[in-house]
Amino acid sequence: MKSPTVRFLLLGDPTTDRRSINFIRFFSELGFETEFVFASPNNNGASPLLNGTRLTLHHSSGPLMFIEYEKILTEFLADAPPCDILFSSELYSLKSAAKAIKAKKAGYLIYDARELYTELPTVANNLFKKLFWKRWEKFGLKNTNLMVVTAPDDAGAIQSVHGSVPDHICIRNLPALEIYEANNYLRNKFSISDTKKVLVYLGGVQTDRGLEKMISAMSVLSDVASFVIIGDGILKNIFQKEVKNLGLEDAVFFHDTIPAEDSISMLSSADVGISLIEAKSKSYELALPSKIFEYMLAGLPIVSSPLRQVKALLGDSEFITYTNPNGVNSVVEACRIAIAHSSDPKLKERIHQTATDNFTFEHDRRFLLDKMSAIPNLLPTGR
Repeated sequence: MKSPTVRFLLLGDPTTDRRSINFIRFFSELGFETEFVFASPNNNGASPLLNGTRLTLHHSSGPLMFIEYEKILTEFLADAPPCDILFSSELYSLKSAAKAIKAKKAGYLIYDARELYTELPTVANNLFKKLFWKRWEKFGLKNTNLMVVTAPDDAGAIQSVHGSVPDHICIRNLPALEIYEANNYLRNKFSISDTKKVLVYLGGVQTDRGLEKMISAMSVLSDVASFVIIGDGILKNIFQKEVKNLGLEDAVFFHDTIPAEDSISMLSSADVGISLIEAKSKSYELALPSKIFEYMLAGLPIVSSPLRQVKALLGDSEFITYTNPNGVNSVVEACRIAIAHSSDPKLKERIHQTATDNFTFEHDRRFLLDKMSAIPNLLPTGR
């Protein structure tokens, strides 16, 4: 008997998209045949983990990229063989997926609503953009069988935008459980002295991440710590110039984007994780950043902005220090506290164990398994 097929759709680079890889593994372990259709503006290839098809984009950003992506993805799905499940990994592929469902090219649509898209900073204050994406998402939701959100309050926030939402579950943006060996990779790569702690940020180098405040804070902290930014983005060149202007080339370092499967091991070579998302929109106010859980799995104390759902989940845990991401002095003080915490090896062990017990993808995946098990004749025999 032929295995059921799930076709994943993503606008982005699947090699760095840990969440997509987690879902692919989930369905593969259940016995599904998995396919991945992606369009990556940076033209990266698919991960060896994925059976991938890359769609070529001629536009790398802005409205033309989204319109082009929707057009070529719709055409691809119209010509592709039918599948059992379409998995839209973000809003941008949802409209094409919904059209494929209406054309009976798939029997079931899962929408991974990773953001409150109509309330992103680039959208929330622009009436035209907000209406455009609201209509796009609403069209898709009408044909969605299951919506997945990344934090407990997100489904209610999306419902407040559209008036209703389909059946939904929460699967937080958690790393998969993995075994790794602590190492000195970052310290060795950037020749960081053993007398200094390594502060690390993993993620997009973009606005509203508190990175400019962290760079300024390093003017004060450079005698006790170095700061490594892992990732790429539109502001990387600007931040590199700022580091040079401040004379911090020996204190602030930049590392290229890394494959998702390497992130926990690399983070374990640092001492403190930084997550300073600025709550400049409702979407960011509701953020539950994946990097926090990655830092935890690597055993790192964390400096975080006091986002609502982060505080609701972690409260006043001993390993997290909250700070105002808009104030350099408060960031400096929070980093000093976290640096002190990082010298306690037993605390680092407790952080790792807390993540292992409560905050891995294996913990939340059961909610999706329950939904799949309820669909007659879908799961492969014996599951």
